Amino acid sequence: MKTPSKHYTVTNGELQLAVSESGQGQTLLFFNGGGATQGSWKRMIGELRGQYRLVTFDFRNHGKSTTSHNTSLGSFLTDAETIMDKVAGDRSILIGWSLGADLAVWSATRHLGKVAGLFLIDGAVPVNLVSDPEDLRRRLNTPVMRIGPSLLYLVGKGYHLTPDQYATLTIELNRHREQFLSAYAQLDCPVELVLATKSAGEKGERAERNNALWRAGGEQLAQAFPRLSLTWVNSTHLLPLKEPTTLGRLLDAFAQRCQPGDQKNAQRDVAWR
Repeated sequence: MKTPSKHYTVTNGELQLAVSESGQGQTLLFFNGGGATQGSWKRMIGELRGQYRLVTFDFRNHGKSTTSHNTSLGSFLTDAETIMDKVAGDRSILIGWSLGADLAVWSATRHLGKVAGLFLIDGAVPVNLVSDPEDLRRRLNTPVMRIGPSLLYLVGKGYHLTPDQYATLTIELNRHREQFLSAYAQLDCPVELVLATKSAGEKGERAERNNALWRAGGEQLAQAFPRLSLTWVNSTHLLPLKEPTTLGRLLDAFAQRCQPGDQKNAQRDVAWR
């Protein structure tokens, strides 16, 4: 029988963050990608076979959460940490996609000893894909980007960021990725990294270049941290939507590895280097 979901809000300063929670067992806390809402996890969660307490939420200016003028990467990190501290509790497994994967890593470095594991989906790779910030701003400044997401936000399904805010967040995110090797070196929990082979798309020189950089960054992580588990999936960046069965199977297996009290898992948690 399906477990009923609870829907409520959590305060972060002037913001109200929309949270959904269901089930019992190991806590799985999901961090959405930029521009995505809690609904992006629905199919993947439906594929899980373990017994879990499932917690999803919307970041500021996304979904059913309220809006703020502060849309810096650091402000999104405060949203993540607020949910970790007020809802998830200790020894939760963090599942992050894209922007959410990056935020999961940074959050874990600030909560050492309190995170059971990181399951990262097509994000948190030490590579800066924004070679020309002004070109990115031009490409995002379109009528569709200016109007479409905000209209969806009015019904709780989109996001409320201007093209310039979205570009600034993307640029800042990529600059912080250059520091990821030092961030991973601080981690004290198991990490599963699932990356798409066609993360930047399938056509054009930009996609080909960025896919090659993405692969090189993923392999660099795997070489630097042999305890990290890296899986490549032949798909695009929309992994939770396109490959929910694969991700559900991998997450179930990862959650078993993160069970407390297992001596092998305890050994896996220590000394990445």
